[in-house]
Amino acid sequence: MGRPGYITVPILSVLAAIGYVYYTTVFLAIPAWLGLSSATGLANAAVFSALAAACVATYAVAVSRDPGRVPASFVPDVEDAGSPIHEIKRKGGDLRYCQKCSHYKPPRAHHCRACKRCVLRMDHHCIWINNCVGHENYKIFLVFVMYAVIASFYSMGVLCIYLKMNNQAVILLEHL
Repeated sequence: MGRPGYITVPILSVLAAIGYVYYTTVFLAIPAWLGLSSATGLANAAVFSALAAACVATYAVAVSRDPGRVPASFVPDVEDAGSPIHEIKRKGGDLRYCQKCSHYKPPRAHHCRACKRCVLRMDHHCIWINNCVGHENYKIFLVFVMYAVIASFYSMGVLCIYLKMNNQAVILLEHL
């Protein structure tokens, strides 16, 4: 079953954004504020480098990990129709069957038009990772988002402190 290619414009955009934030924080803001030759400047650069590396690593795993596919051999247990394990269509009362994949779907599985297959516990198809977020990659996707948020706040904090200490905020606002 086909899955879209790995390298797309949104993926390159995310990597470019991470690279830009990393460059401006480690090579512009920290050296101008503390200097990379001081212990505190080097520690700040090391902490942010570790955050950026963790962000890129979890992003790569989220992009490349399979979201979880419905096994081709999946057949619902029709003998126990009253079981809460089954998910039934609303209209006809039948068990869920995917017309495109030609097999039954377990509860919370959905067919993704972009990936052209059924995904277990599908949350959504994310264009930024060019993949579905499902059963197998949900946790790593959330860890990536957490690292990205922490790194963004760290970078913003370093930049705000640098601007405030050098009164650059006033100059920056005057140019706007």
